[in-house]
Amino acid sequence: MCIRDRYHPVYIGEVLLDRYVIIQKLGWGHFSTVWLSKDFKHDTYVAIKVQKSAPHYLEAAYDEVEILQKVARNINNPEWVESLKEYHKEDGKETFDRDDCHVVQLLNSFIYKGPYGNHFCMVFEILGVNLLEAVSYTHLTLPTIYSVQISVVAVSLKK
Repeated sequence: MCIRDRYHPVYIGEVLLDRYVIIQKLGWGHFSTVWLSKDFKHDTYVAIKVQKSAPHYLEAAYDEVEILQKVARNINNPEWVESLKEYHKEDGKETFDRDDCHVVQLLNSFIYKGPYGNHFCMVFEILGVNLLEAVSYTHLTLPTIYSVQISVVAVSLKK
């Protein structure tokens, strides 16, 4: 692993972008680490995903942002709204907002310069348990959950 293909050494109390203070680690994966942070600008808590510094991770992050934005735009798609109305017809819900797209909301993104290069950071709303914990609470298997996620994204990207 070259020096430009590393995780940023995030530490508790570190302030990113003069706005987000790191509180605790939420998780990690092959491409990034995720941190609970306090957003001083909006006085709220967020999750910050800090990508590794290699250029191909930056490209993957841009792809992720593009997919999240496209899926979230479904709230403006009449077909999507009609399908939501059909799904909620028994409970009478008629109006919908971006939360009804069932996609984590990307709140901000930025490049953070660290000792191992530039790291793309994505700021998300705080959600509940992670995917592996969710599997442990249901009868669904991880491949089933992944296939549902992929299906939702594929349908959204076609529109």
